Amino acid sequence: MSTPEEVRVGVGRLDTRERPGLVMVDCQRLFTLGGTPGSPLDAAVSTAAAAAQAARDRGVPVVWLRTLFEADDELGPVWRAKAPALAQLRPGSELADWDPRVGHRSGEVVVTKKRASGFVGTDLHEVLTDLDVFTLAVAGFTTAGCVRATVVDAASLDYAPVVLADAMADRSDSIHEAGLLDLDARYADVVRDSAAWWSGIPARP
Repeated sequence: MSTPEEVRVGVGRLDTRERPGLVMVDCQRLFTLGGTPGSPLDAAVSTAAAAAQAARDRGVPVVWLRTLFEADDELGPVWRAKAPALAQLRPGSELADWDPRVGHRSGEVVVTKKRASGFVGTDLHEVLTDLDVFTLAVAGFTTAGCVRATVVDAASLDYAPVVLADAMADRSDSIHEAGLLDLDARYADVVRDSAAWWSGIPARP
């Protein structure tokens, strides 16, 4: 009998740029509050905007996720207890609007969600399948929250997730870094320089 091999994580890289797409997670005003000039959050907002433009320049599809609730009971038991401020994300609310610095464009695909993962209770998987996406670059807010949940589910659905670390942020640098460490070890390739990553993406035919 062969010796059992201990399960280890972080031993390899996906290292793919095949059939790329970009998902922008919750680039709404509520999640970018406090992004004062020069702050890590402000820098992440600017880099997220640059990522969206880099995708457009290469003909890579851009899909925007947003969180919206029609009523408080749609938050569910976890968010009602853990994050009741999310109830402010109502249609027409200023806090639910896109942060204009990120540069959402009319006509780009928008998927509305009510849970952390962009795949739960939405048609995101069908949208990405129709767009022929395999390598799924992810940017947005927040790193250890809705970004992480979406990336984990993307991995479970056999996409190749790429986390654009400088195009996202969280409420503290330590939470941000802990989220990136876990994602890179288990579910995705984390890239620290998203501009360099995009430079290796050719235009889609």
